[in-house]
Amino acid sequence: MTAAAPVTDGTDARRTVRRPVLAAYGVLSAVGTAFFLLSFPYHWSSPEDGAIGPGAVPRVAGLALALLGLVLIRQEIRVGSTLEGDGLVAEDSGHTPEETRRIRRKLVVVVATMVITTLLIPVLGLLPALSLMALFLAAVVERQPWPRSAAMAAATLAGTYLLFEVLLRIPLPLGIFDPALWSAS
Repeated sequence: MTAAAPVTDGTDARRTVRRPVLAAYGVLSAVGTAFFLLSFPYHWSSPEDGAIGPGAVPRVAGLALALLGLVLIRQEIRVGSTLEGDGLVAEDSGHTPEETRRIRRKLVVVVATMVITTLLIPVLGLLPALSLMALFLAAVVERQPWPRSAAMAAATLAGTYLLFEVLLRIPLPLGIFDPALWSAS
């Protein structure tokens, strides 16, 4: 699949549409669509006090993600994209083969970490799962010092709590930390 499109560097070369990039944008759009569609069983607002309900954030974020994916697909088909360090640049003379493999390996580890975090949310709850993800990504993937990584994880915990629980008043999944789980006899 090739598209004759103007290249932003002033040359009149033909740009090849990168299929892995299209696939990534397609997955992005599909995930957004899934979040959007799966949010409908949940209320938009809380019937008790009118606060934002559990369906509001995934519905809005899912729709935004789906639309962003479609816009990026259209952009890639029409003019292509070349982003330094995205791991999929065909003519990336600035990186050695080892650097390119490292970039791609990091990408796989980050995606796998996000999938594992998603699977841990029902068990651990959202706040601990996101904090552990931040700690792992900072300490292991980005190789930041442990104190800085722990600070990032704590900031993720505090920021997520303040945004969702305090500001938006959206109840978060508590997993094993749900008091209702331990009070049932």
